[in-house]
Amino acid sequence: MNARRLPLLCSLLLLCMVLSGAEYAGVWAAPATYDVAAADSDWKKRATPGVADAMIESLETATKANPSDGELLWRLSRAYWWKAARYTTDRAAKLALLDKAKAAGEQGAKYASNNANAHYWHAVSIAQAGQIRGILQSLFMVKPTKDALDRALAIDAEHASSHYLMAELLHQVPGPPISIGNRAKSVEEARLAVKYDPSDSAHHLVLGKCLITTKQYAEARKAFEYVLNMSIDPEDPEGTKLDKAEAEELLASIKGK
Repeated sequence: MNARRLPLLCSLLLLCMVLSGAEYAGVWAAPATYDVAAADSDWKKRATPGVADAMIESLETATKANPSDGELLWRLSRAYWWKAARYTTDRAAKLALLDKAKAAGEQGAKYASNNANAHYWHAVSIAQAGQIRGILQSLFMVKPTKDALDRALAIDAEHASSHYLMAELLHQVPGPPISIGNRAKSVEEARLAVKYDPSDSAHHLVLGKCLITTKQYAEARKAFEYVLNMSIDPEDPEGTKLDKAEAEELLASIKGK
């Protein structure tokens, strides 16, 4: 046999093998890469059992292959937060996940520096971990959280989620000279969150909470009643139920005021 014909013969044999496999497996295609579109698709299904772990595993693999892909990194931070918030009750395990979220969020904000979502999810991971660790750690985390939110809002002044978290921050922490807490400003930020995304129950809930601190009880009642009348969010049914339960408690707390 002519040796120069061997490569051609091998190629033909390989083609036959592929076509034979296609006969049984359908149309053959290379494995798809887990990308931003796939991550966002999984995020919409995140409340489905098993999706959170699969999403994290896929994003971990994708970010190892692309360590400077900020768009994938902030989505990994988001996925870690979701698992910590919705599927983890143990304090140590929750903090471990939030530390991972913080690390991924920091890198996401670095490499996707022009994306408001990247800075927002970095802020979320910082704030959540600080809150769980206690009041002193929470105060320590105020500045980096606010800095991240300021960067997000500098990119997109209508970023509703960042206005929401800013409202929570200004509402929860003490005022000067201890920290940056500001009741009036928290109401302003909460109003903006509702204005730019009225579909999120958390935005109306935080508005009601902030209004209580400024003794605007009539409007606070309207905010809580709005939450109670909202439909359950299919992407986060537990979150909506938790918001409704808190709204009901707060509504009762201001009865007669």
